[in-house]
Amino acid sequence: MKIEFKKIPSSGVDFETSIGDLRFYGIAKKISENLVNCKGVIEGSLRHHCDRCGEEFSRKLKDNIEIFANKGIYKDDGELINLIEFLDDYLNFDTILQSELESYKCDYIYCENCNKY
Repeated sequence: MKIEFKKIPSSGVDFETSIGDLRFYGIAKKISENLVNCKGVIEGSLRHHCDRCGEEFSRKLKDNIEIFANKGIYKDDGELINLIEFLDDYLNFDTILQSELESYKCDYIYCENCNKY
C-alpha cells in the first residue's frame, strides 16, 4: 500500500497491508512537511528456519512498532533510530513491513526444541 506524503493529514490516516501470513496495520500521522509517524501492529506467523538445528517452523508475532517515514533525506539535528527515508513522493507501507521482517530475521530464532537448551 502506498500513499502520497502530501495526502497524509496531521489527524492521521489508517493503513493496512500484508505479506504472506503477516499483517501490518495502524495509523500514520504527519508531524512536519516531510516527516510522518507510523504507529501500528505487525501480527501473524513468520516461517523461519531454526538458527540452531535448521528445522523450519512458524513463529507467531504480535508486535507494536513505531516507525518514522521521511520524504527525502532526513536533515534534522535530532537523530531518529527508527527512520526510513523514501526518495519519491510516496510512503510505502509494504516497504516498512518488509524492512521490519528483515530485522526479525537478523535475530537468532530457535524452534521450541532448541529453545530449551
